[in-house]
Amino acid sequence: MRITFHGAARQVTGSAHLLEIGRYRILLDCGLFDSDRSAPDSPNRSFTFEPRDLDAVIVSHAHNDHIGRLPCLTKAGYNGPIYVTKATGDITSIMLRDSARIQREDSRHPNPKNPGAGLTEPLFEIADVEWVVDHFNRLPYDVATEILPGITLTYKDAGHILGSAIVQLDYEENGKKRRFVFTGDLGRRDMGLLPNPTPIQNIDILVSESTYGHKTLDPYDKLIKQLHAIVARATRLGGKIIVPAFSLGRTQRMVYCFQELFTVHKVRPIPVFVDSPLALRLTDVHRDYPDAYTPEARRVMDPDPMYFGSKYVEYCGSWDESRRLNYMTGPMIVIASSGMCEAGRIKHHLRHAVEDPDNAIVIVSYQAEKTLGRQIANGAERIQMMDTWFDLNAAVYVLDGFSGHADRNDLTWWYAQSGGNIEKAFLVHGEPEALEALTPVLQPHVLSEVIVPEKLASYEV
Repeated sequence: MRITFHGAARQVTGSAHLLEIGRYRILLDCGLFDSDRSAPDSPNRSFTFEPRDLDAVIVSHAHNDHIGRLPCLTKAGYNGPIYVTKATGDITSIMLRDSARIQREDSRHPNPKNPGAGLTEPLFEIADVEWVVDHFNRLPYDVATEILPGITLTYKDAGHILGSAIVQLDYEENGKKRRFVFTGDLGRRDMGLLPNPTPIQNIDILVSESTYGHKTLDPYDKLIKQLHAIVARATRLGGKIIVPAFSLGRTQRMVYCFQELFTVHKVRPIPVFVDSPLALRLTDVHRDYPDAYTPEARRVMDPDPMYFGSKYVEYCGSWDESRRLNYMTGPMIVIASSGMCEAGRIKHHLRHAVEDPDNAIVIVSYQAEKTLGRQIANGAERIQMMDTWFDLNAAVYVLDGFSGHADRNDLTWWYAQSGGNIEKAFLVHGEPEALEALTPVLQPHVLSEVIVPEKLASYEV
């Protein structure tokens, strides 16, 4: 086997790894890079491999840094199967259609960061998305499927988001059975809603993510206690709790956590408003997969008429419903996108909340450098939104333990379950400090030196 790393190498985004097994070429993920999509030289606008030569594409899960360029493959001539789990197929179709819509709208307006550059064509259109969806092969977890002669794919639950999967490929090479494993993005353990990542043994070649390989995050019971205290404060002061959250995964997790607080921990309920049309559509998909959740989560959500919805939770679809929240008095909770506060409805909720010390902002996900969310998390005294400066008087709580990514302890646990004797191992999907910190954690389970590949590096394994 030869493996070439075309993305997420010494960085987090742009997941794309090319496997060559005999005469077959298999692409693992095809995600967006974190770069300005409108720029002519953006890595999102070209491929460093030939899409027409691919025999199969395997998707680990439906976050944009893993699926965001799938429609570009079709435009470049790929005409083969795309393997997904059932839930990932449903979520990807929504995510990519939303991306196409946003790109089309953006293409009609000059880039505010580079107004002299003129208009740029979208990476793909809705028609390209429809082709992708039509070519999905939806597979269940734990069922071995021969995707190419002599190559068997088995999806294992990664516990990261709904439908997320670890990719296990079994094949024979020179008369010897071999097992390749790609972790995709692993979830945290014992986080209430989703099951723990599935351990896999007898691994010959491993490609592992490393996003939080340098961090130890708070356990779930501590996070719930912190959330309890924040809700109690809002109840006492009559304040608002503003939660910036990604529409996929984090929004549903936070809704569940508040439901758990109100029903299991008997915290006095306050209204929860979810303000994101995309989150509403994605939550509908989450309701279609009740068997995906832990028994504990089922006990919380089964009594309600619909999952992720109770008499305390209201979803806002229209702009009128969204604006109404700004003029309501607390105590109340508003969960809105985007997760890093850079766009979406969260910005107008922040504008109406940040200067009141009775309010609170709860950061529950990673905030990239130079984003508004990072400024808030770092405790800036003043922040700028829509060309206006605001004093940041609201209380700020950073609960990044709600992340969907495994931390250092979780990754250590997962590697230990492998049984060791891994012949070759590669670390991807991480910033330099995470890659450096995780290497010695993985090394005791690997027979050769753990490799941190550069982009476009290629290895015979």
